[in-house]
Amino acid sequence: MSDLSPEIKDPKCLIEAVNVDKSYSTKREVIHVLSQTNLKVLAGEVLGIVGASGVGKSTLLHVLGGLDQPLTGSVLFQGKDIYKQTNSYLDKFRNSHIGFVFQFFNLLPDFTALENAMFPALIKNQDNRSARERAEYLLCEVGMKDRMNHKPGELSGGESQRVALARGLVNQPDLLLADEPTGNLDHHASDDLIELIRKLNQEFNQTFVIVTHSQRVAGKLDRVMELVDGKVSPTKENLII
Repeated sequence: MSDLSPEIKDPKCLIEAVNVDKSYSTKREVIHVLSQTNLKVLAGEVLGIVGASGVGKSTLLHVLGGLDQPLTGSVLFQGKDIYKQTNSYLDKFRNSHIGFVFQFFNLLPDFTALENAMFPALIKNQDNRSARERAEYLLCEVGMKDRMNHKPGELSGGESQRVALARGLVNQPDLLLADEPTGNLDHHASDDLIELIRKLNQEFNQTFVIVTHSQRVAGKLDRVMELVDGKVSPTKENLII
């Protein structure tokens, strides 16, 4: 567990969804995904979000990360509503404050592990030397020191996700959003990845929000929230395996 546990009184709120609604229209119907959803993410915690497949967990991550604007409601980052700002603010918010990790890694196949990890820093216009040094440091931290020059096709699933984790952290984000990061891994690789996330959380006070359907994963996190019928509520049991 991190030092910042759910029991600490008046913890610092890093990002908050307030009365968020999100729906999608098809030719046949309007699908309501999030309905008056409220969620607080505390600085320095590892928060899990669970729920049945298709319930809207990924949509909630995208809303929190500035990728998908809600129809109504607010997303407050350090007290500021991100969707009431300019497009340039949103771009900077995503590049500077948010990191993403996905189930299927999304690594560029023609680039090495090091080049993949550097990529967000280069997009942020960091100089090549600084980006390389930061990426090398993180790859060492996630146990990929000897695999930096390998391309994704030469890596295992667990190794690929470690590279994706380093890439997500390269810009030193305040919040890392992980969408089913263990969903494509076996139990051993999944346990290793969560242990690594716990290590990074404790060493750097890094805040994580992890969407998962796994009871094994959720049981290792600081807090677990369940998304049902567009709303989130605390839970430590009845998780989806």
